[in-house]
Amino acid sequence: MNQPAVLFFDLDRTLWDFERNSMETLKGLYADCGLAEKGEGGFEDFNAIYQRENAQCWADYREGRMAKEVLRSERFLRALRGYGIEDAQLAEHMGWQYVERGPHQRHLLPGTLEVLEALKSRGHDIHILTNGFSEVQHIKVENTGIAAHIDRLLTSEELGYLKPARACYDAALAVTGAKAVDCWMIGDDHAADIVGAHEAGWRAVHFDPTGEYPADSPAVAAVAHLRDLLAVLP
Repeated sequence: MNQPAVLFFDLDRTLWDFERNSMETLKGLYADCGLAEKGEGGFEDFNAIYQRENAQCWADYREGRMAKEVLRSERFLRALRGYGIEDAQLAEHMGWQYVERGPHQRHLLPGTLEVLEALKSRGHDIHILTNGFSEVQHIKVENTGIAAHIDRLLTSEELGYLKPARACYDAALAVTGAKAVDCWMIGDDHAADIVGAHEAGWRAVHFDPTGEYPADSPAVAAVAHLRDLLAVLP
């Protein structure tokens, strides 16, 4: 009898509802820091600028052009500047407060705990493989109940490499003792989770609620809802 596949899930935007949790955190910071009285426009204007600058900072971080310690405040420095506020001290404060508050938000994507429990009952080893910062990812997993359904939480910081690097996937194998041929990666980021896993010799399922699945994707399948995984995974 074949052993059940070893499953690796991304965390943010795959299990943990990043968009909702981030929005609630940002709204709280916007109000507490009095940005409506200091900047140009309302929350929607600030959020649009922040999302753009945050995405660019994370791209720089993944490519090794920005350090973690810089990213935390730099994204807010740029967002505040775009919103008409030049205040490095405020940006530093918001950077630390965002990291402090955000992980304690508990919204999960629909079906998360149900699907993890069902997959665990099938005998799968289940791990999380994430590029997020170690200290915040551990809080998210513990606070939301995910921890009860997984074997390991593996972060790029702890492994020493970021997805989609082959070295990140190989390090995950070394830690878990799994073999690439037995491993499946499930995630929303096509480049990091799907292409990266495929190039490391794993199989992958693209979690794709938006329906933007690339026609030439190496993924075994794409699912729009986590519950669909129960019919796709072996």
